[in-house]
Amino acid sequence: MNALSLFIRLKQDFFGLFGAIWLVGGVLMLVIGLPLAARSGDYTFAAVGVVLGAIGGRLFGSALRRIQTAERLLREGLSAEAEVVSVEETAFKYNRRRQWVIRYRYADRADAAHEGRSGYLEPEEAAAWNPGDRGVVRFDPRRPAISTWLGRV
Repeated sequence: MNALSLFIRLKQDFFGLFGAIWLVGGVLMLVIGLPLAARSGDYTFAAVGVVLGAIGGRLFGSALRRIQTAERLLREGLSAEAEVVSVEETAFKYNRRRQWVIRYRYADRADAAHEGRSGYLEPEEAAAWNPGDRGVVRFDPRRPAISTWLGRV
């Protein structure tokens, strides 16, 4: 996965994007704070950097696992038709534009019902969907409740 596709996936995962920002901020605070602490003996700036970096690293690591799962489902998952249950505006903004999500329902090969949620979508992409519309998901054959939204293929 290249840097651009990782960024696109992170943009659809608020906590991943948030975590990446905190991780970078924490590392920068450490880089600046450790030399300051060596001169002054005050490790506050460096300690804040460690805390920010640890929280950011945990959030970013969780997002990476979700992204890897989605990539694996694209390669190895089974396709299913999904029904859009709702199209919802979120509180998250990216470039001052409110992001949206699609909640969907699908059935696995054993006809068991599952629900899922897309990543964050731009308003124009979300506006193309209405409850009752049909889209495509890929789900894990071993754990059918794990899915990723593909939309129209």
